[in-house]
Amino acid sequence: MKRILSFLLAICLITGLLAACGDKKNTEKPADGSADPVETLKIEPSTDKYRNYYQVWIGAFCDSNGDGIGDLPGVISKLDYINDGDPNGGDDLGADGIWLSPMMPSKSYHKYNVRDYFDIDPDFGTLEDFDKLLEEAHKRGVKVIIDLVLNHSGDDHEFFLKACDELSEGKEDGYARYYNISKTSDNTYNRPVMGTDYYYEGPFSTDMPDWNLSYEGTREYFEKITKFWLEKGVDGFRLDAVKYFADKNTDAVEFLGWFYKMAQKYNPDVYMVGEDWDEAGNVYEMYKSGIDSLFNFKFGDTAGEFVSSCHGMIGDMAKKLQKYDNHIKENNANAINANFLTNHDMVRLANMLDEDDNKMAAALYMLAPGNAFTYYGEEIGIEAASTSSDAYYRTAMIWDNDDLPKITVPGVPSVDANALGGVKQQLGQKHSLLNAYRKLIKIRQQNPEIARGNIAELVSFDDKKCAGYITDYNGSRVLIIHNASDAAQELTIDMISNPELRGWLNADLAETPNEEPVKLDGTTLSVPARTSVVLKENK
Repeated sequence: MKRILSFLLAICLITGLLAACGDKKNTEKPADGSADPVETLKIEPSTDKYRNYYQVWIGAFCDSNGDGIGDLPGVISKLDYINDGDPNGGDDLGADGIWLSPMMPSKSYHKYNVRDYFDIDPDFGTLEDFDKLLEEAHKRGVKVIIDLVLNHSGDDHEFFLKACDELSEGKEDGYARYYNISKTSDNTYNRPVMGTDYYYEGPFSTDMPDWNLSYEGTREYFEKITKFWLEKGVDGFRLDAVKYFADKNTDAVEFLGWFYKMAQKYNPDVYMVGEDWDEAGNVYEMYKSGIDSLFNFKFGDTAGEFVSSCHGMIGDMAKKLQKYDNHIKENNANAINANFLTNHDMVRLANMLDEDDNKMAAALYMLAPGNAFTYYGEEIGIEAASTSSDAYYRTAMIWDNDDLPKITVPGVPSVDANALGGVKQQLGQKHSLLNAYRKLIKIRQQNPEIARGNIAELVSFDDKKCAGYITDYNGSRVLIIHNASDAAQELTIDMISNPELRGWLNADLAETPNEEPVKLDGTTLSVPARTSVVLKENK
């Protein structure tokens, strides 16, 4: 009997050991290096100015009270989607920065003609709502920057109304000094002040009179505005149309430099990104102001380098990116490139690209040095119903295809179901566009060398559609390779020492169990078609 019990005990021990070995095998990284490291690598939250920003057009994002207009409480209700505060878990997007569209009182739906710089438009909520949003965002480690319009005010701004009253009496030395006013009409001063023989500058619209940025009174007023929002807890500003800070009396670089240094008095770590839709050479010059970032329009938009390289010569794109990055840092050593694909002034990306190309374009800009800016809805492939006006690019965010939003944008019909599904549907699809964005953001956060590094070396291979670069951040180096071709590649990785696979994105993967992984065997890297890979050097 004892022998039988001993035999049974031995069988149990052997079975247990085999099971334990089996469990261990299932959790180890396979010898071929094909395990996806993104699932196991940890994220250390950012403590500097490098962030993954998510652009929220407030009026189209989420309506909390059923009036057909998105609002700040609606944004608060969706913060856990943007970032739930746990960088290593959850089903959030993972963005650690938010850029809020104009939200100050204004008579337009877009709010770029500001009536009052010290309040929230009633369409969007109250200052208390904004305070709550800041509190909740900061709890999650998310920085918040707001759109600030310094080129012009609304024509119903208190100062402009008073200026018009004084000009009707011929008084030029009062509130008229806040604006660019002339008695002579020309290409610049071409908007008549009604009831007078004066003209004002308003290149964008008759209801957007340009501020006189050279007047000391204007700058004092702007300082009060800046102090107000920074003391509330705002982390920085997106500055509208900085190209137009230049006029007959104002040097744009000087004004931008003054504004940046002034804001640092109230928050030394303030972050600023400017919109300078201009030639690259003029953008380089604007960096002399000291501003942190200017949007990289040369690479953004549907005709930019990131989109045009989806099936193209990656080596050419990498070379141009290195040149661009070097130039901005020659003019400002602390410059942070601001990469994006589209924004509120551009045709939706999904109107131009299919899902696979969307993923490839996302990988190209997300894995480039600098900050990444994602326009709301871009991550789920929202299409604009028309390309006839900017309003169509600002349609409602689709959270659930089975429960479409009732948000209305003036002149734009209600949204239809999204072809790729809403947030709810795409979260449940392993290889959805949304999950591609979530993965890319994780890769950026797990490898700080991507955003913060300088492009130290360009890398090329036999197929010109397969190339990349090495970024160096304080001696730590990562290699980014993009295979934009329709063929798999076998590559020799000898440009970095002891390469370690850190993550990849295959733009062609569908909802199938037969996934083709990236494989690293020593210095031999197998890269499927239409795939981007990140490797780290281990010296």
